[in-house]
Amino acid sequence: MQGGTMRISVDVAAWVTLLLTLGACTPRAEVAALEKPITINLNVKSDHEIRLKVDKDLDQILSNDSGLLDEDKANGLVGEKSTGYLATVNPSDAEAQALIEDVNHKRRQAYEDIAKRNRTSVQAVETLAGEKAIQNTKPGNFIEGPGGWMKK
Repeated sequence: MQGGTMRISVDVAAWVTLLLTLGACTPRAEVAALEKPITINLNVKSDHEIRLKVDKDLDQILSNDSGLLDEDKANGLVGEKSTGYLATVNPSDAEAQALIEDVNHKRRQAYEDIAKRNRTSVQAVETLAGEKAIQNTKPGNFIEGPGGWMKK
């Protein structure tokens, strides 16, 4: 009977060893708190659709500004701002200033119409217009950067 007892204790020892081994290898998942909250933007599709619609309208508005304005830009008198409007690089030129005021007035009206049609803010349209105007500015013409006027 001693052989039978030995076999049972070996079996028990094997099971105990197996259970201890499996218990030691139990996977654990830990979740650490983030320092900043997670933000999920659910307006991506809406913003993208508005941007596409506004982008087409802005192409037309900004291309209508040509003529004398192109000449003043090439001569370094007028530059594009990130706000979607024009400004004089050299404020002492009264003729360029008058042209800028006229164009900026037309742009403002167009931006307001675009904003109303697309149910967005005028500021959002101005920002998009500024990006587009600076992107479309010809090399050598002036754009307003963080440090002031610079040639593109």
